[in-house]
Amino acid sequence: METMPKETFHKLSPDKKKKIIDRFLREFSTNSYDDASLTTVVKSLGIAKGSIYQYFDGKLDLFLFLQSECAAIKAKYIGHVKRDDYPDFWAYFRALYLEGLRFDLEHPLESNFLHNLARHIHAPSLKELTKQWFDQVIEIMCKWIQYEVDTGHFRNDLPVKSMAFFLYTVSISIGDYMRTMYGLNLEENIKSGKPVYGEQRGRILMRAVDDYINLLRKTFEK
Repeated sequence: METMPKETFHKLSPDKKKKIIDRFLREFSTNSYDDASLTTVVKSLGIAKGSIYQYFDGKLDLFLFLQSECAAIKAKYIGHVKRDDYPDFWAYFRALYLEGLRFDLEHPLESNFLHNLARHIHAPSLKELTKQWFDQVIEIMCKWIQYEVDTGHFRNDLPVKSMAFFLYTVSISIGDYMRTMYGLNLEENIKSGKPVYGEQRGRILMRAVDDYINLLRKTFEK
């Protein structure tokens, strides 16, 4: 689902646009979609609530715009990571996380927003969109795995989609793993507007990724 702001938003000064975007990123980073309040944000910005509807068609339109903007920025980091540049899938997989950490350090507000998408997917208002996002992710992972199967790196006795779903499930559980194994509360940083991981937690994340890779390697490879 594509979306874009109305022309009135584009006519705002860069400074005013940034203030609006940053403030709504914070609101959607610290609340679920249904709990995020347009009223709270416009009051903090000192503008009329009606102004937002001059810039966007509504809350969902605004949310999708923010999601698109954040995803586009992150894509600039991970987009240059190519499978052909790495000796195996797991080195490639690890490199994606390293670039994600660099994005987190350099764009904390956008990283906070994307990290909180896990909470948004449970919002009843986003049920249809959640399925679309999930299908897109699984499709990408199926392509990854099919390539590894075709080139003889991964086993070929399991359905590719099942392997993709398993890899997806494991990937999104890393945050829970870090909370359980290392006692980290990632939401503390988000509430204060800091990078989700930062340098110290980033090192812990990569240890967790390496643990997962050791487990996944035995499962996926021939």
